[in-house]
Amino acid sequence: MSDDTEGTAAVRSVLMAVRVLEAMALAGGPMRVSDLARDLAEPKGRVHRHLVTLRQAGLVAQEETTERYHLTWRMYQIGQAAGEQFDLKRVAEPAMHRLRDAVGQSVLLAVPTGGDPLVVHSLEAPNKVSITVQPGNRPAAHCSAQGRIMLAFGPEDLRARILASPLERLTPDSITDPAILRDRMALVRDRLWETAPGEALTGINVLAAPLFAAGEVLVGSLGIVGSVQFVQDPAPPAMLQALHEAAGAVSARLGSNRYLASGGTKSRQ
Repeated sequence: MSDDTEGTAAVRSVLMAVRVLEAMALAGGPMRVSDLARDLAEPKGRVHRHLVTLRQAGLVAQEETTERYHLTWRMYQIGQAAGEQFDLKRVAEPAMHRLRDAVGQSVLLAVPTGGDPLVVHSLEAPNKVSITVQPGNRPAAHCSAQGRIMLAFGPEDLRARILASPLERLTPDSITDPAILRDRMALVRDRLWETAPGEALTGINVLAAPLFAAGEVLVGSLGIVGSVQFVQDPAPPAMLQALHEAAGAVSARLGSNRYLASGGTKSRQ
């Protein structure tokens, strides 16, 4: 076996271990090997091998009575330390307030979780009737603006896995054709925004833009949510301009010049 092949295998093993940890964290409680295998769409034996390794590293533990696996205190400590060094909510909040006030609609912050995006913060619009999404919500990757941004800038193996799985049509407008989705993701990478009118919920739209850190690493997305009457498709130039200014400001604070390198806040339809 060549060094390149071994290196590729090692990387795949690390990525698989990360997927296992993410699935366990999102489950909110101890899990059986069979449940993990089902959620990850992976063979039970492969998942078990990674659990054994993670257990040896002290990141997961197994209950003696139920044989279920759970994350350990050591994993919690690592997460706490990482959170203190990188608090995306704290960094993004000033720009989120400016964006909400500029467009008069609710604003969302989401992060990638190895599959569907996870909403971690939201600011509700100060309207008599407003639409928002609560933190903890996980919109479907294939038929949400946030999800397609995560897929567009995520690893190819993630895109391949999601597009190869059954894609649920949540509404008549949901995009479920893998070929159309691949073309859409290429467009997202070029224009740095995405919209999904009526795809996750009839009458509701999200206009979202990616957030980058140093090294042009995707760390999340900033989105505007509202009825299709106010968050329109195609995106109104003024609203898109405000979104790109906010996303560019957050990305700049995280050490990325992606928006400046792509022409600042120029709105490309």
